[in-house]
Amino acid sequence: MEEKNRIKYIDLCKGLGILMVTLGHVTTLANPLDQWMSSMKLSIFFVAAGYLICYTNSYEKQTLKRYVFKLLKSLMVPYVLFSAFGITFRYFAMVLQNAVNMDSIKSYIFATITLRGIFALWFLPVLFFAEILFYCLIRYAPRIVKLLVILLPPLIATWYGGYLEQLQMVLSPLWYERVSFVLFPAGKTIVALWYLYIGYLGCRLCQQIQNGELLFGAGIIFSVINIYLSQQNMEVDMNHMDFGIHPELFFIGGILGSFGALFVFQFLEKYWSFPILNYFGRNSLILMSTQRAFYILAVGKVGWQEISGAVEALSWRYYLDSLGALAIVLILEYSIITFINERAKFMIGKF
Repeated sequence: MEEKNRIKYIDLCKGLGILMVTLGHVTTLANPLDQWMSSMKLSIFFVAAGYLICYTNSYEKQTLKRYVFKLLKSLMVPYVLFSAFGITFRYFAMVLQNAVNMDSIKSYIFATITLRGIFALWFLPVLFFAEILFYCLIRYAPRIVKLLVILLPPLIATWYGGYLEQLQMVLSPLWYERVSFVLFPAGKTIVALWYLYIGYLGCRLCQQIQNGELLFGAGIIFSVINIYLSQQNMEVDMNHMDFGIHPELFFIGGILGSFGALFVFQFLEKYWSFPILNYFGRNSLILMSTQRAFYILAVGKVGWQEISGAVEALSWRYYLDSLGALAIVLILEYSIITFINERAKFMIGKF
C-alpha cells in the first residue's frame, strides 16, 4: 500500500501488536502483562488484515492469480530472504564463538523448507496461505461453507493443538520436530483464516453503524473485558498452538482485544498521532523478521542489564527493566528498518 493511501488506525493496531510481540520476547517471567498481550498480540494482525480487506474491497479489484503474485512479493519473498540471511548470520556467529552446531543449522533449514519458519518468521507463510484461502472463501465459497468457517476453526484448532501435545509425549524429540514442523503451519493457518474472516465481517458490521463515539465506547468495553478474560487463561502461545487452560477464552479474547484496539485507535487518531506505534506498525514486517534471528533481542537485554543491573524478580522494577530492554531493541531496530527501507527494499519484496 502506498504511503498516502495507508489507513492510520490499521497501522496503529499493527504497531501495538508488534510491540506486544517484542516485549513478550523480552520478558521471561510469567506475569499479568504477558497474559494480556498473549491474548491478542497475534490475532490483532489477522483481524486488522481482514478488516482492511473489507474496507478497501481489495478482493473485488484483483484476480486470484494477481492476488497470489502480490502476496508472493509481499510475504514469501521476505520469508525466503530473511530466513536465508538469518540462518547465515547464525552460522557465522557460531563460527566466531568457535561453537558451530550443525544440528541447529540443519534444524533452521528444515524449519524454513517446511514453512514452520525460524523464530517469528512462521507468521509470513501462515498469513500467505490464510489470505489465499480467504480470497477463495469470499469469492467462490457457498454460504454454508462461510457459515462453517465461522463455527468450526476454533474447535478444529483446539483439537489440533491437543493432538500436537499428545505427539510430543509419544515421539522422540527429533521425530516430534520433524513431524510438528510439517503440521504447525497448517494448524496456524486455520486460526489465521478464522480471524481474517471475523475481521472482515466485523468491518461490514461497522460500516452499517457509522458512529465513531459509539464504536469508541464499544472499543473501551471490549478492551476492559479482554483484560479481565486474559487473566483467566494462562499458558497461551499461538506459535506452539497452545491456547491456554481455557481455549475458548483465547478466541473470544482475540476478537474483543483486536476490535477494541481498532475502535479506540480509529477514534483517537483524530486527536493524537501516536508516532511510535505508527512507525513500527508500518514497519512491523521488518521488526518481526529481524529481532530474534539477528540477536537484536539478546543485545537489548544484555545492554539494559549492563545499564541497570536488572533483577529477575516480579515487581515494578521488573516491568521497568523489560521496558528498558525494549527501548534498546527498538533503537537498534530503527537503524535496521532505515537501512532496509533506503538500501535494501528487495528484502521486503519491493523491486
